[in-house]
Amino acid sequence: MKTMLNTYADVAREIEIIKDQVDFIKNELQYWFGIDLDKEKGIPLQSKGARRYGINTAIKQAEKKFNNLKELENRLQELEYAKVRWDMFLEQFEGLDYKIAYKRIVESKTHQEIADELGYTHQYIRKRWMELRNNKESTDTIAN
Repeated sequence: MKTMLNTYADVAREIEIIKDQVDFIKNELQYWFGIDLDKEKGIPLQSKGARRYGINTAIKQAEKKFNNLKELENRLQELEYAKVRWDMFLEQFEGLDYKIAYKRIVESKTHQEIADELGYTHQYIRKRWMELRNNKESTDTIAN
């Protein structure tokens, strides 16, 4: 179960990283090409990059950025689809051990935050977490 939750957390983190990369590339495109893709405003090749380095360089750079953007958007779509499938799968699990593992691994919450949310003491959550980490049988029962 821990491995599944780690994989799910990795997918969620990669989605956030790619979203940041998409924003960065959109800013670069605005610099080189002169168009704000989100606002759909601007004049092509009337950009800082075109004025500073010339139109030919700006076109080459903008083309690279458009290609990168397309690749990132495709990867983002794949990951978001995978995350939806994971969400549907993980919704089937129940029980305190699962809730603790999910909040600890996926949501990166502290023992105290989990205790506050679930209505237990910090010490009890910490103890359950240590048992989950150290006891393979306990982890297996989460997955069954």
